[in-house]
Amino acid sequence: MPSARAIATTLPFALPTPVGRKIEVAAKRSWAIVFVIGAVACMAYQVFLMNSTATKGYTLRHLEKQLDQLHATVMTLENRTAELQALHTIESRIQGMGYVTVDRMEFVDVTRGSYALAR
Repeated sequence: MPSARAIATTLPFALPTPVGRKIEVAAKRSWAIVFVIGAVACMAYQVFLMNSTATKGYTLRHLEKQLDQLHATVMTLENRTAELQALHTIESRIQGMGYVTVDRMEFVDVTRGSYALAR
């Protein structure tokens, strides 16, 4: 026996669609619309996340460059400090102030007692 669908396609006039079938088709369409809207929302969220990540990447790169510049500045300042604390630099600054170098040093031993030296 031929199916109802086969008979409907061979008849020269259209048969009315049952109400249950119309509701079923409408429900399928609404699920399809919900699926498409959900997919578009997911894609839009993905684009938002990529843009946000890219912006943070640029900020991170800028901060890393600043950190490298600060490291270079610290190294320069440490080298300058080492130069200024070097013995020959200190000696030349002291001689510029009018001090002279000491050739012979004598120390007084204060643990033996009090005494005065006469010349």
